[in-house]
Amino acid sequence: MKFHPPFPHTLPDPRSLGYAAAVETYALRLRSFYHARAMWHRRFFRLSGITVIVVGAALPLLVTLDYAGRNLIVSAAGVLVAGVTALRAFYRWDQSWILLRNTERAITAAWWEWHGRMDAAGSGEDGPGPGQQEITRGFARDLFAIRKREADRFFTDLAFPAHDMHGGGEAPAGTPEPPG
Repeated sequence: MKFHPPFPHTLPDPRSLGYAAAVETYALRLRSFYHARAMWHRRFFRLSGITVIVVGAALPLLVTLDYAGRNLIVSAAGVLVAGVTALRAFYRWDQSWILLRNTERAITAAWWEWHGRMDAAGSGEDGPGPGQQEITRGFARDLFAIRKREADRFFTDLAFPAHDMHGGGEAPAGTPEPPG
């Protein structure tokens, strides 16, 4: 699988591509990025779940058999189950998989909607007409809104520590507050 981040080094250049083509290139990069991330989160979720189930189910057998290095093997299996379980809880691959896939679907739906509206608007004599420019601006705004919604949903579920590290009840000036 070939992975390309949505922002290689620069954004697509509207001057060289034209605004509509640059926005579409950006949308397709985003869609590809969310698709790749969703696939990886799905893989991590499934692999970690299978690992916990198989190793956890094997623990009673590993404890009852008599073999050299049993204590080390049982301890390693326990550490593996605990570690993988902690990673699943920390990374929340199941929730991220759903969120990333839904974001990819929203980008795809916005792309199809944009194409339909562009076709319905027709083109000008020398390229996109003013109606198509506004439709494309709306599509770009939709993409930013979709990404913001994805970030808001992700950060809404994160728990931030309640401990007051600054002693005064408030963070020092200029310290960003956690989202939410």
